[in-house]
Amino acid sequence: MKYGQGWQPKTVDWTSTRGRILLAASVLFAQRGYFGTSTRDIAEAVQIRQPSLFHHFQAKHEVFRALVEMDLGPSIDRMNERLAEQSTWAEKLHLAIAWDVREILAQPFDARGLYQDAVLALDEFQAERDGIALFHDQIERVVDGGCEDGEFVPFESSFVQRAMNGVLFETLREQGGPSGLVRQERPMQAADFVVRSLLVDQSRLAAIQEVTRARLRDPETTSER
Repeated sequence: MKYGQGWQPKTVDWTSTRGRILLAASVLFAQRGYFGTSTRDIAEAVQIRQPSLFHHFQAKHEVFRALVEMDLGPSIDRMNERLAEQSTWAEKLHLAIAWDVREILAQPFDARGLYQDAVLALDEFQAERDGIALFHDQIERVVDGGCEDGEFVPFESSFVQRAMNGVLFETLREQGGPSGLVRQERPMQAADFVVRSLLVDQSRLAAIQEVTRARLRDPETTSER
């Protein structure tokens, strides 16, 4: 199943024609939106002819889908890892947020234009809608687990999931795309912001932060993409 356990998007060489198409398209989708961008626009941005673009992608929705896959797929895979490992619910959520923020700030393509409801509602993106629903369910499982075990204050998990998405999108907006300033402390700050609001025992935050910092520095964990 796409976006299921262990699924990963196709690896991209960003210096190749396919990679340059994806990079250019991500910028255009962020600037003009999906509906305001044509395959001709993308081809012109890469300085290739449309037939060359169609050699790599048969239609615009395939370009858009490939970008969503590269952004969403690794996040789902990392959340599967968090759910499977032996750690507290707060540690799982804190590390998941910090990791996702770090990755979206460092990735070479612009993800700001990828999660438009009107676009994702198109028939072509059913698998992407399913993937987003899966990711949201993963987050809610962590929040519900923390509430049931008494780590988190009782709260509606779907609201926390939406708030977490808001934090992720805000870091993208703040950076202004891959060429923008990367604020090195944002991953930890974003994770602190969400988890602090949920913790019953706020004094645990310092220990949770140390666990996340150690995991983000761990070469084996860092390779988990």
